[in-house]
Amino acid sequence: MARPGEDLFDEESLATRRVAVETVFTRLKSSLGLYWPAEIGGQETLGATRIGSRRVPMVGYLNFIHPPQVQVIGEPETAYLDSIGAEQLAHVLERVTSGATKLVVVADGRSLITQLRDAFDRAGIAVFETAASGHRAAYRLRHFLGEALARQITVHGVFLEVLSIGLLLTGDPGVGKSELALELINRGHRLVADDAPEFALLGPDDLNGGCPPVLQDFLEVRGLGILNIRAMFGEAAIKRRKQLGLMIRLVRPESGTLNAPDRLTGTRTVRRIMDVDIPEITLPVAVGHNLSVLVEAACRDHLLRMQGHYSDEQFATRQSEAMAASAPPDES
Repeated sequence: MARPGEDLFDEESLATRRVAVETVFTRLKSSLGLYWPAEIGGQETLGATRIGSRRVPMVGYLNFIHPPQVQVIGEPETAYLDSIGAEQLAHVLERVTSGATKLVVVADGRSLITQLRDAFDRAGIAVFETAASGHRAAYRLRHFLGEALARQITVHGVFLEVLSIGLLLTGDPGVGKSELALELINRGHRLVADDAPEFALLGPDDLNGGCPPVLQDFLEVRGLGILNIRAMFGEAAIKRRKQLGLMIRLVRPESGTLNAPDRLTGTRTVRRIMDVDIPEITLPVAVGHNLSVLVEAACRDHLLRMQGHYSDEQFATRQSEAMAASAPPDES
């Protein structure tokens, strides 16, 4: 059963985000070799848009029936525009410039004819140019906008990569999350984000987490203050992003919030974050408990469960078979 998460999440809106056209140019300028000749339309923003009940697509090739917000015009599209007459060209321009299009990317090293460029300038539509292929430009635009516009949420905890699993440590302040994270890093695991990891929903089951830029590389440990993990342990101790796969909640037994664990299955629940169910294990924080070993064991067991091996079910089956074998024969 999923537990409520009112103590876990920041009060942050999950409304659709928007990104400025200027930001698109800045972020993709290097990878696509973008050139922005007129620098018009930089303040326009891209995001979820609807016309009536129809959702406007984000990126597409030249489309004047249902214009997307970003139009990619490569060699096939420019060849088509060059082949049509003035009346048809005027119709295409009217459809494109009066729709939802905010950005045009001219690919394949092509150039727009004067009528096209003037029409886009008058409509305030930004025009980027690149020598990259139309396919590559569209792929990079979709990937960047998919991340930039994804639903996001900030979660309290320490996010690490342990045995290839994205692991989020949660618990009350002072329970020992950072100390445990430091011990796991010292054992060869990697830090993603301390205190406020940001998670974006990149797919139906892909809750992908990263670190806010201001917190990158740092871990706060009580008594030691702020530690630069990258400087202390090297590049290999830092992971930029990771998909969340498992949560471990640390609880003090005296807090009164720890339920009696099932001796067979442990204390396992499911936490729902932005429509994604994440397995959660509750571990008591007590003197003599080697939490780092317990966390590693939990991650190893999680990997086995992902492969269909459930230790509790295997043990229960073996016990049932043993009891059946030792039962007296039925004389009837």
